[in-house]
Amino acid sequence: SRSNSNNMFAGVRTWQFESVCSTFILLNCITIGIQSHEEAAGSLGPGVYTFLFVSEHVFTAFFLAEMVLRLNVYGWRVYLPTSTEGRSNLLDAFLVIFTGVLI
Repeated sequence: SRSNSNNMFAGVRTWQFESVCSTFILLNCITIGIQSHEEAAGSLGPGVYTFLFVSEHVFTAFFLAEMVLRLNVYGWRVYLPTSTEGRSNLLDAFLVIFTGVLI
């Protein structure tokens, strides 16, 4: 029923959800920095490569799940570029879909 669906997604509207998402963004930035440094230094060993490869997929899956949850809670209008928040959400969606999922 509709009320069960609302209860299932209620956590998306909390500061804890935003904190988890922000933490994943920070961790993703750190791994991108590590990857850039290792590639520039030419010292991308097999263990580091595997870690970066796996973490990239974990981050992509997390950000895709976040996008789907937000879409279920807020609806598709949250991605309309009619406000600063809408443009930011649309940019996030493009980044997840085009750089994470399709590439």
